[in-house]
Amino acid sequence: MKLTRSILLFSFLIISVVSCKKDEVVSAAPGTLTLHFDNIVGDANLQLNTTNTPYTNAKGEDFKVTWLTYYISNIKVKSADGKVFSDPVKSDGSKGYYLIDESDAESQDVILKDLPAGDYTEVTFTVGGDASQVDQGAQVGALDPAKGLFWSWNSGYIFFAIEGVSPVSTEANNTFQFHVGGYKEVSGSATAANNIKTITLSFDGSKAVVNSAHEPEVHLLLDVKKFFNGDGVANVSFATNAARHSPASCKDVAGNIPAAFTFDHIHAN
Repeated sequence: MKLTRSILLFSFLIISVVSCKKDEVVSAAPGTLTLHFDNIVGDANLQLNTTNTPYTNAKGEDFKVTWLTYYISNIKVKSADGKVFSDPVKSDGSKGYYLIDESDAESQDVILKDLPAGDYTEVTFTVGGDASQVDQGAQVGALDPAKGLFWSWNSGYIFFAIEGVSPVSTEANNTFQFHVGGYKEVSGSATAANNIKTITLSFDGSKAVVNSAHEPEVHLLLDVKKFFNGDGVANVSFATNAARHSPASCKDVAGNIPAAFTFDHIHAN
């Protein structure tokens, strides 16, 4: 009888220790969180280079999109207990800068590795980047000038670019181009502006559970229609001003950027 009790007690202790070890591994080990940027136009997924002009802005002007790209940087995710993880940023652009390109599906996934285990409820990120924090002449990765988005050290990068076609545009071939950039105000300059936007999105009560056993994917939306329609900030007309290529000329539409980003849902594995 004593032997049976001893065996049962020993078995219980082994199970308890193994169970505790498993719990410790899952809760303490870092994990991975993916931010997926999905570009839409109203209720529809954005499609590039359509044969017609399927979208309509607030002015009732039809349009299609041929190019959409934007920079994301300075990402921070906040956990339910208030702790904040900041994605490392390097001044040469090798880390912490991400170029989201609608024509490149892989670019739309920003993968944050070695995230401390936790329940994450909020994300903050910057659309754009402060060129004064970048090593001049040494840019690599997403900031490589070969990507064609670098203006000058005075204006910085084009950090939000959208191009397309609208029948009402008076530009050549009815095109429109909005190249948003600018990271500082310059006294006496008619073209300079600080258009960088920092955005915080709550997960609306949902939690992205990160640990060694869970690698969730947070889906964020960018609504092109809100960029043009402005949510009360600026409503774009392709008929009157369809080509903008300086920070100051884009200051109004840059004000539309924060409202164009929203949280959608979380995929938990």
